[in-house]
Amino acid sequence: MPHPKTILPESGLKSAAPQPPGGLEGKQPVKTWHCGTLTYTKMGLLSLFAFMICGDFANSMMQTVVPSIMPLKFMALGASNVLIGLFAASIPAFLSAFMNPYISFKSDRYRSKWGRRIPFIMWTLPPLCLSLVGLAFGEEIVKFVIPHVQALSVYSPATLAVAILGCLLVVFLFFDQFVNAVFCGLFNDMVPTPLMGRFMGTMRIVGSSVGFFYSYFVFQYAETHMREIFLGAAALYFLGVGLMCLFLKESEYPPPSESEQKASRGFNGVKSYFRESFCHKFYWTKFTYNATGSMAWAGIGAFSVFFYKEMGLTLGDIGKVSAINSLVVIATAYFGSIFIDRWHPIRISIYSAILGTVFGFSSFVWLFLTISPTAFFWLYMMGAGLIGAFTSCVTYVAGLPFDMRLHPKSRFTQFCSAQSLLRSVCTMAAGVLVGLYFDGLKSVFPNSDYAYRFGFVWSVFWNVVSAGFGYSLYRQWQALGGDKHFHVPAPWSETGFEEQEQSPFVGPQTKWLRIDMWIIHAVMLLSILYLVPLCYWLWELGWSLDLKWHLLAIIPASIILYGLWILTERSINADMARCKAGETPHNGILHHGILFLKSLALLLLFGIWVGMTIVAVNDGLQGGVIVLGLGNLLTNVLFLVAILVLRRMERGHDPMLDYDGHADALRDTAAENNRPACSIG
Repeated sequence: MPHPKTILPESGLKSAAPQPPGGLEGKQPVKTWHCGTLTYTKMGLLSLFAFMICGDFANSMMQTVVPSIMPLKFMALGASNVLIGLFAASIPAFLSAFMNPYISFKSDRYRSKWGRRIPFIMWTLPPLCLSLVGLAFGEEIVKFVIPHVQALSVYSPATLAVAILGCLLVVFLFFDQFVNAVFCGLFNDMVPTPLMGRFMGTMRIVGSSVGFFYSYFVFQYAETHMREIFLGAAALYFLGVGLMCLFLKESEYPPPSESEQKASRGFNGVKSYFRESFCHKFYWTKFTYNATGSMAWAGIGAFSVFFYKEMGLTLGDIGKVSAINSLVVIATAYFGSIFIDRWHPIRISIYSAILGTVFGFSSFVWLFLTISPTAFFWLYMMGAGLIGAFTSCVTYVAGLPFDMRLHPKSRFTQFCSAQSLLRSVCTMAAGVLVGLYFDGLKSVFPNSDYAYRFGFVWSVFWNVVSAGFGYSLYRQWQALGGDKHFHVPAPWSETGFEEQEQSPFVGPQTKWLRIDMWIIHAVMLLSILYLVPLCYWLWELGWSLDLKWHLLAIIPASIILYGLWILTERSINADMARCKAGETPHNGILHHGILFLKSLALLLLFGIWVGMTIVAVNDGLQGGVIVLGLGNLLTNVLFLVAILVLRRMERGHDPMLDYDGHADALRDTAAENNRPACSIG
């Protein structure tokens, strides 16, 4: 009897490729895809994608609702920044650090008729939904408890509400760890490898759709209709994830050997876990790169809403911006998935990390400048936000493939949990430290929320640290074989490595690199030319201080920077010429992919700088024009520094200039398909 969750009945599989009758040519075989013991036809893939999308949509909504609303609720009840950081970052990280490794380790070795991932999701479905319902009725619980428990009457209702909501939140976070630990493993176990990039692009589209719907239509009611939002999230999660668990079937796995079972029991399992997961410098570097990068957002994310409110935005404005950003990701996510294998996930991630730090520094302008909420909304939140969402989309989609290409296949979930362990420890510390950071700043600026403008300092610091580890990781990856011959370190094997299938890739393309350089050239030149009419405008207005700064500092510095870029551009062209002549380039040759996206972002952001400068002049913000001019100059300087760092990172390895392995693979496939079939004698 077939399994009740089987996507493709056995009879369907047998009829997929009928034998030719009587020696005559029969029907063409139905194309199938395989993942472990699972075999999918086209309809089977549609069923797989449909139910996984259903479950991912519901889970994404739940994961979005809770962390976005609870900081607002705690703030309304008078909780301190430290307490908010504790619940928003430290406690989730603490639970993840101690639970995720154990759950992942056990899930890899668990066997049941329902699979090794789905039971962990299904068993936690009721308590997760009940905890969401409890959060919805938290204040009603307080009103019920106070008259019935005399000992609690000495505490204020607000204090009790914070305590009860905090306890319910911890219950939710506890059971949520089971889902977080195995959800990605479910994808890895059920989705055919050739379709993984497109599948992840589809999942990112679903996640962004959730973000759009929630941010645009729901978040504006977060403070007034918290109960309804939590109840809706509970119902959606129960139905969506429940259907996914009921109608999907996992691949079958052989039972663990006796020696593996012995090595996974008790303290032996702990030793095996840490010995294997932290066995090589490459993994230590990757885990640290991931952990420090997460600290930039994990610590500051819960407080960003307060920065936006300090700049004059409403919750409705914030929600609309998040929704529009989600639409941009939806529109470009599938585009991003196409280039994951061509450019390689590690190149996408590390290039983005190094170039992305440039734009974070420019947020210093808000320490000295306040423009109208309308201008801030349209120019910074909508303009710069949409540009950032577009350029970050490819990196966003490449996240899980990045792990899949660098972690050993035999221990994928285990290594993901080890990475999560280190990330959780860092995030746990970040939650407390960022709360202390803002409390300290609030003591300096006690009468306003001006302190939240310093949030960029925290983010920039950790982004720079993460980019440094990313630089080291990329160099190690190149030393281990890089694009063509990467060997996954595996000290537990006889050879010390695990072989993995290498996907076709595209090397730096001369044509696109020249386009990238022309874009940067245009930015550097325009950054000088726009200062001429600006200075004339300042002279007419009589803003002597602003005019002196531009004539004596900003314009000369911009001209010097333009000269440095011309020298850098010539050096890059010279290295490409050496490479084509068969000589060794003096420096590394940049890959064109992410550089194109970030260069285009730099050009578009120049337009944002000009727009904010016009607003500052029209609003009479003397001195603000100086700040904006320095901001644009600093952005260009740091972008040039980032290019020099990337050239250094690529030094010493064959750049494979103008190599297009993806096109070669397509030609080989076409030739194979056109090859005449062998006749049977």
